[in-house]
Amino acid sequence: MESPYQPPKAGALDVAKATRSKSKFGWAALLCGLGVVIPPLIGIVGTIGGMVGAIDELNSTGTGDPSALADDISTTMLSLFWGLLISLLSLIPFIIFLVLFLKQKKALRQYSTMNRRRG
Repeated sequence: MESPYQPPKAGALDVAKATRSKSKFGWAALLCGLGVVIPPLIGIVGTIGGMVGAIDELNSTGTGDPSALADDISTTMLSLFWGLLISLLSLIPFIIFLVLFLKQKKALRQYSTMNRRRG
């Protein structure tokens, strides 16, 4: 006599695992996407702040102190540099996780269409 307590079929376990993987890849892609978008925006804020400081220095003295201008321009360039660098470094894992997410999504869609055809 067959036991009424059968273990789940392998296909059902694969779908559950694929669904969890898809969710994890989706969240990882989202976080990396935020890492691509937010640092340049913060860098732009630093750039604007540095340029405002340089312009204020020119306005206060008329000609401007070269060392004070250099400090403000240095702040401008460094904030822009770091924002873009972090963004570019975040772009690589973003693309990887996005591709993995889309592959899992495609595999799950194919699996569901195959099961609809059978049933």
